Amino acid sequence: MTTRILILTFIALSGSQTAWADWDPALEAKAAAEQARQQQAQKMPDAAKAEPEVMDDKRKALGVAAQGKTDAEVDRLYQVQIRQNQEETERLSAETRALLSSGQGAAAVKQITGKTLQELENMSDAEAEALAQE
Repeated sequence: MTTRILILTFIALSGSQTAWADWDPALEAKAAAEQARQQQAQKMPDAAKAEPEVMDDKRKALGVAAQGKTDAEVDRLYQVQIRQNQEETERLSAETRALLSSGQGAAAVKQITGKTLQELENMSDAEAEALAQE
């Protein structure tokens, strides 16, 4: 049994020598440097990675609120503004849908299109295209 263990150990060690022969320290150092760079890039805030033109556009969109702010602060403010705009759009969409789903709004949609709002929402692209052509 001990002889088998020694033979298997010898085979394993001789196999690992082949791996050492293929080892390239320069290539390993380059790979390690690339991995460190990628880890550092992941730690950076998205605003720091953004292209200058993108940040300029965000500053223009924010106007006075962006003056004197860092890129990270501008990015945060921009995200808040986007979130507020989305919430407002969703609110207006819900109000419009409610108006067009009931009462005079529903009657007007049916009169103009010949379909209810629900039917319009459920139609295929081809059906919508055909209705638009009419």
